[in-house]
Amino acid sequence: MSLYLCHESALRYWLTKRGDECIPDCADVKTLAFASSNMREIREAYLPFDYSKKRPLHVMVADRASQRKSNNIVSHVWGGPVQKGSFYELSGLNYVSSPEFTFVQMAANRSTAELVEIGCYLCGGFSISDKGRGYVGERLPLTTPEYLAGYLDSQKGAYGTARARAALAYVIPNTASPMEILLVMAFVLPPALGGWEMPEVVANQRIAVDESLQPIAEATYFKGDIYLPSVRGNVEYDSYEFHTGRYRLDHTQARRNVLETMDVKTISATHGQIDTFEKFEAFIWMVKERFGIEQRAFSKTERAAQMKLYDRLTSPNTKLF
Repeated sequence: MSLYLCHESALRYWLTKRGDECIPDCADVKTLAFASSNMREIREAYLPFDYSKKRPLHVMVADRASQRKSNNIVSHVWGGPVQKGSFYELSGLNYVSSPEFTFVQMAANRSTAELVEIGCYLCGGFSISDKGRGYVGERLPLTTPEYLAGYLDSQKGAYGTARARAALAYVIPNTASPMEILLVMAFVLPPALGGWEMPEVVANQRIAVDESLQPIAEATYFKGDIYLPSVRGNVEYDSYEFHTGRYRLDHTQARRNVLETMDVKTISATHGQIDTFEKFEAFIWMVKERFGIEQRAFSKTERAAQMKLYDRLTSPNTKLF
């Protein structure tokens, strides 16, 4: 018998994966006929993390007859076919849902905005802590919107795919921190979901430096944190962690000067500028003014959605798993 980690447990496995850790091999799983939720087998298995009543282990089985009642285990039934690329190998004969399959599973009980957030984390270039939040370090993206779309195509009609596809339209890849995810979601989501109606954005877009400016830039290109191609606007998030000390400050100012000289309008966000909703709202207004984006009034319902999104993405109590 085998264990198949899924839902929150699979999300926990992938989002805490660090840059120096190996990605397991994709498994050629075609059926869940041997999937188990037996407590004895779970206790004997070598798992990547612990579990408890407060944070149960989520596993997948083929039918209701295979489910077991336990305070520490949540078993989910997947009655449909198992598509190629749905699972990766763990220790022994145990498996974990792929990032793409995990995205589909999370659509079962998450809102569209929450699912967009999860998609951005899966497609982002950083890991988070086992507490379910908080930047840990860089790593390569676990998947891409294109891979997610391809997997959804293979799962047409399966439970959760419709909501997952709706959320995927707003997933921006290559973000490098939780605060960048806050910014891209505020930019790309429609007002009904908490967004501010901005033009297309790209995270960590490569911006070539003019040859004459390369000695000052000490680089042939920069990566714009949040780049808006249509208005040649770039929003940088200057964190205390990465932008302190004389060298960092000099580098940040030189970078900003070079970008402005190349007619790339640049605005910086710092923690102190966006640490309350009112400040964040004013910052978005400032971005629109600087980039020449039309301002508009939002209804009470839309502003409530914006406040809800901001609170979710900045609250220390919000956890992804």
